[in-house]
Amino acid sequence: MSRGRDEVEVLAPSSLREAVQVLAEVGAEAIPLAGGSDLMVAFRDVSKLPRGFVLDLLGLEPELRGIELVEDEVQIGALTTVDDILHSSLLAAEARPLVEAARCFGSTQIRNRATIGGNVMNGSPAADSLPALLALDARVTLLSSEGPRTVPLYSFYADYRRPVAKPSELLVSIRIARAPANPIESFRKVAARRAQAIAKVILAGRAWDVRAEEEGVRIGEIRLAAGSVGPTPMRLFETERILRSELLGPRLAAEAVAVLRSEITPIDDLRSTAAYRRLVAGRLLEDFLGSLLLQA
Repeated sequence: MSRGRDEVEVLAPSSLREAVQVLAEVGAEAIPLAGGSDLMVAFRDVSKLPRGFVLDLLGLEPELRGIELVEDEVQIGALTTVDDILHSSLLAAEARPLVEAARCFGSTQIRNRATIGGNVMNGSPAADSLPALLALDARVTLLSSEGPRTVPLYSFYADYRRPVAKPSELLVSIRIARAPANPIESFRKVAARRAQAIAKVILAGRAWDVRAEEEGVRIGEIRLAAGSVGPTPMRLFETERILRSELLGPRLAAEAVAVLRSEITPIDDLRSTAAYRRLVAGRLLEDFLGSLLLQA
């Protein structure tokens, strides 16, 4: 595959096998392009145009688009659009936080173009889908000429917008465990507007085996994740640990909020301040814990 020094060549494989072969040859110089809702905006800046290959993935839709049950997991193909997610009855039953994330994702036009794989690979800390996927214990499957490998989403980002995928690897699917019995779930996004706005704070949660005991409410298992409060989307492991430690009541809730506010690392930027983000993240956790008390 030869090209001039400053030329951009578009490669359009017609099968997943062909795409993986292409990446084995030119992966370090290739930019995969799915829906383009992030990349096409970036490419408006001429200085950001790639100097290599653009790998057009639309020909892989028959293999990489769809939502289905695979054994005890829900598998979402990387080219599945946000609109597909929003209207999936399977995800409505098994992954409600992800459906709620899709509901506030951009505009109708963007939802029809943006893919879940592109959102994952772009890795924005403010991405709507990522806290929901983290709260659902998502795992991503990468494929190269050497075969597949699976990575938990909570360890998928080395730093700001830096996924651990190798240049020779293509994201092919996201898998989440089926919903446990009687989960209590939440997805909350705080932004300047109700739609078409980048998040200031996101908090997603899922709890199950929540039971009322004589002296209070006990949380058997809980998953919490936050967005727009650090360089990457964050799974809140320490906050989860605190909430599993003893009966839930006012003291434990206050302790969990304090742990959450110390666990996140927000910054001041054009959309908000770090202090505001800490305050709101704690309030969102308080709301979620209140729902656990009411529904137990």
